[in-house]
Amino acid sequence: MKIQRMLVVKLHAFLACFFIPMAALYFISGALYSSGIKGHIDKQVYNLVLASPFTPNLAQLSVLARTALDQRDLSPPTGDSVIKEKKGSYEYRWGDLKRLVVIQPTKNPLQLELIYRQRSPLTQVMRVHRAEAGLRIRVLSISMAVALITILASGVFLAIGIPKLRRTALLALGAGFLVLLPIFL
Repeated sequence: MKIQRMLVVKLHAFLACFFIPMAALYFISGALYSSGIKGHIDKQVYNLVLASPFTPNLAQLSVLARTALDQRDLSPPTGDSVIKEKKGSYEYRWGDLKRLVVIQPTKNPLQLELIYRQRSPLTQVMRVHRAEAGLRIRVLSISMAVALITILASGVFLAIGIPKLRRTALLALGAGFLVLLPIFL
């Protein structure tokens, strides 16, 4: 089966156009992150008093979290809530890209600590960059990685297919592999 060059060009162009905005987001946020620019998180800590000792019950903690946020006029996250085991205890986590609510026990069994984090826009971008923004972003990130490899591979295929570019393309391809070699030695 012979691969049609125009089909490869169309695939190459479509994937490049579709993923360039997200790739730019990743490249810029990666440069900022590696420069130590990570954004800001506004963290507020509140103590909550319980009528009975703490139990890791998702439904009860969800109601407690909503009530505590309402009483303090804090915007609730839109994501899902979970209970995670941490250091031999449990903590309630409820968050989205912008906000995170954590409820954890204290030494006093009738008191909990509620931590409310509000992320700046730059911090939200960093969470996207590190694929910590939920399943949809993770799927999109993996899709972009596959698309970028496809774009690069189709670019190599197209360059090698043009007689005037073949030698230069093969030399550049070889040089790219040689640059990676010292990393693994």
